[in-house]
Amino acid sequence: MTDFVCTANPGFAPYAMDELRRRFPGLEVSGLAPGETFLIAIGEQEREATLKELRRKEPVFLRHLFPVEAESEATGDPEATAERMRTFAATQEERLRGAKVAIQVRKEQNSPFPFSSAEGRDAIVPVVSELGAEVVAREADWIVSIYASKKKLYMGCSKPRDNLSDWPGGAVRFRKDDSLISRAAFKLLEAERTFNLPLDRFSNALDLGAAPGGWTSVLLERGLKVTAVDPAEMDPSLVVHPNLRHIRRNAADVSFAPGTFDLFVCDMSWDPHHTSRIVSELAPSITAGGSGIITLKLMYRKPLQTIDDLMEEYGRFFDVRQVKQLFHNREEVTIWVKRK
Repeated sequence: MTDFVCTANPGFAPYAMDELRRRFPGLEVSGLAPGETFLIAIGEQEREATLKELRRKEPVFLRHLFPVEAESEATGDPEATAERMRTFAATQEERLRGAKVAIQVRKEQNSPFPFSSAEGRDAIVPVVSELGAEVVAREADWIVSIYASKKKLYMGCSKPRDNLSDWPGGAVRFRKDDSLISRAAFKLLEAERTFNLPLDRFSNALDLGAAPGGWTSVLLERGLKVTAVDPAEMDPSLVVHPNLRHIRRNAADVSFAPGTFDLFVCDMSWDPHHTSRIVSELAPSITAGGSGIITLKLMYRKPLQTIDDLMEEYGRFFDVRQVKQLFHNREEVTIWVKRK
């Protein structure tokens, strides 16, 4: 059996655990940091098949995982902790020599682990470099992962594809920009990356619930023409943009000619079933094969059942390609659909 350290958004680990149990009956699951990290145990014979299935269809709530190949007691002793991490890294010579290697160090909030993430990484870098590897932050061949819980130090080495994300813990972070209209823009940027859906391949977009314009600004920067629907005002920096048309009405009160848009986005803080009805009514205005990115608010007690119900609703007009709780989502998930 191999243990894997798994990570979900804060508060959503129970749903990630439940989702995995449903897909893999008999899977051994146990909690680590409440609400965020947990362990799963996979038999050696099932390991490759399970990882392949996770890549084929990523779970909604599981953000990241890595295999536990060594573990020790978590202590506050800097020298002993550094030595344990360096010793593990030294055992990876066959994998790491000549490779690009990312080192990712994380810790539970109340862990005695004596280093910050950056300090822990720096403690390992010399060993990895001595093995002939190039230490990188992105586009690595291998990832050395360290996670410190309250009681244990978990260490592993894996290929990025088997971690589901090459970001530490799946926490996709973008550089802060003073010109950013809204942090909601990060959700669209992360969706673009997660769904491998370059926004600049589209030409004419509909943004429902657009104000103040966080998602609209991203689309305009990608060169799209954007019709933004929202009764509220858009950010002053956008209103004079030549590619923006702002319709100051509720999304439920607009209609467009068939095939007007090849992309639509929707980030409205409404009941998700109400959002589904609005989007479904506007479906004819989307070209066949056109894409949509929608956030769904998880307002009910059973998120997995809510998602199943909503996928059935959207499935009448759209092919649901992926459902994912992004790092920048909070009490919501994001879906990518294509017009049938």
